[in-house]
Amino acid sequence: MKEITLQNEHSFLKIDLKGGAYSDFHLKELQLNPINWQSDDPGQSSFKGHFLCFDRWGPPSKGEQKNGFKHHGEVSDLEWQLIKDSYTSKGYIESSMSCVLPMGRLGITREIQMALDQPLIKVTEYIQNLNPFSRMYNIVQHVTLAPPFLDTTTLFDNNSEKGFEDKEDGSLNQESPTLHWPEAIHNNMKINFRQFQNEWPRVSTFGFDNNEKYGWVTACNPGKNLLIGYVWKTADYPWLNFWRSMQNGQPAAFGIEFGTTGLHEPFPIVAKKAKIFDRNIFDYIDADEVKEKSFIAFLAKISSDYYGVRKIEVNSKELIIFEHKTGNKIIYTI
Repeated sequence: MKEITLQNEHSFLKIDLKGGAYSDFHLKELQLNPINWQSDDPGQSSFKGHFLCFDRWGPPSKGEQKNGFKHHGEVSDLEWQLIKDSYTSKGYIESSMSCVLPMGRLGITREIQMALDQPLIKVTEYIQNLNPFSRMYNIVQHVTLAPPFLDTTTLFDNNSEKGFEDKEDGSLNQESPTLHWPEAIHNNMKINFRQFQNEWPRVSTFGFDNNEKYGWVTACNPGKNLLIGYVWKTADYPWLNFWRSMQNGQPAAFGIEFGTTGLHEPFPIVAKKAKIFDRNIFDYIDADEVKEKSFIAFLAKISSDYYGVRKIEVNSKELIIFEHKTGNKIIYTI
C-alpha cells in the first residue's frame, strides 16, 4: 500500500506513505486540491503537498551532505509504516503511521483524526529520540500551495507579531530589518504580504506574541470559493515561515511552514545563533525522550467577495473563524 485516504461526506484527504506527505486535501463539493504541488528538482527529495521537514529545516552542513543528508532531512525519502488503516472511533475517522530516520535516529508516530461531519482534521505527532544521547533537532510542517488555487488574488492571513527576511547567506544577523505583517517596503516599493504578487522575500519568517497560545494561518481564493487554514499551539510551533516561488512572473508555489525554527540555515549556524527575538530557533530532545506536537487543518467554502480572515478563536469546544470586513463567522466543533 503506497497511500491511505480518509474521507467523509464533505472532504477527502490522501497521505502518501512514501515520504509521509499529505498530497490531497479537498472539499468534495469543489474538487479543488490547494496542496497539489510537487517538486521537479532532481537534486531534492520527493517533496509534495504538505510534507514534513524533519530532523531539520533547510540545508545540511558540508560534512552532513558528504554523509548523505539532504535538504529538509531524510524523512521525505522514507517509507512510512502504516500502524492502523482508516477506522471510525468516537466521532472521527482515524489512522496512524510511523517512520524512523536511519541516520538521525529519531522516530515519529503520526495519529490523524478526520471529523465525521466537518472538513477538519486533527494531527498529533510523537517524536522519540532513539539515540543514547540528547540532541538538537527541528520539525517544520511544510504546507505547499500551487495553482490553480494559488494565484495573484489568493489572500494570506495570520496572527504573527513580527518577522524578518531569511537571507540564507550564513550570517548571524538576518533578523534585521524587522518585518511586520502585512506590509513592508523593499527597494522603495510597498510589498503586501497578503498577496503573492512579488518575488521578494523568497523566504520570510514570523514569530508570535508571547501571550498568544495559538498560532494560525489561512489562505483563501475567493474566486475559487475556497479557504484552507491551520491552527496549532505556539508552544509546539513558535515560528511561521513563508516560501515564495514565482515562474515567468506568476506564482508557482507558496510554502506555509510552521515549526520549531525560523532560520533557514544548517545546524552549525542555527546552534551559533540559538535565538531570534528571544525565541529558540531549535528544539532539544533528551535520550529516549518523547515529545508531542499537534495541529488542526480545515477547509471551508467561501463566497466570491470573501475578504480573508481577521482572527481565529479557539476554545475547548470550537474553532471560530472571523472574516476581515464583515466579522461573519465559520464555526467548527473540535
